[in-house]
Amino acid sequence: MRADLAELARLVPPPLGPVAPPPWHRSKTEFGLELPSDYRAFVDAYGGGELSKAGLGGPLLSVVTPCNAPSPHSSSAGFPALLEYQLGEAELFGEFDESDWDGPVYPFHPTPGGLVAWGQNMMGDAFFWLTQDPDPDRWPVLMWARGPVTTYRFDGGIVTFLLALLAGDHPASALLEGPGVHWIMHNDWLRRDLAVSAGPPA
Repeated sequence: MRADLAELARLVPPPLGPVAPPPWHRSKTEFGLELPSDYRAFVDAYGGGELSKAGLGGPLLSVVTPCNAPSPHSSSAGFPALLEYQLGEAELFGEFDESDWDGPVYPFHPTPGGLVAWGQNMMGDAFFWLTQDPDPDRWPVLMWARGPVTTYRFDGGIVTFLLALLAGDHPASALLEGPGVHWIMHNDWLRRDLAVSAGPPA
């Protein structure tokens, strides 16, 4: 296991039981991009789901992953459904009035070099990769913070970003402060609508 993922697993254990991994070799053809290696390793271990705390009314941070099981909300599945999600995010963010925004304006995938959404939190903040570099392992994480509207760039992958959140080293860390943060898997490649909890933190 990667050292960064092993450290994350120590802090927030992955689900108990098997996780069906996606066929990552299909992402280039079906999604249009090869996805970062740390994200692939994370999804293989954790599936798709959310960081959560008992008693809170929403996900502290949810991570979107490809799932090949049918969904009532989409006519496609697998990587095409992930692309459909990206197009939906592009349409949503396209509704904001850029005249009220003095930060950089980025295109969305499948525009070359565009943003790829991978998560959100209960405050409505959204998390992306900025895919301008041809090497996906060099894509930075970009947080779009809803209020006040601004962006934060993190020069590292999703696993090191999650570690930074848990360490309190990022503006989005506030939701993850204190004990009791755990992972709930909602889907893997073959199944959806799950609620598989991990073991307690070490």
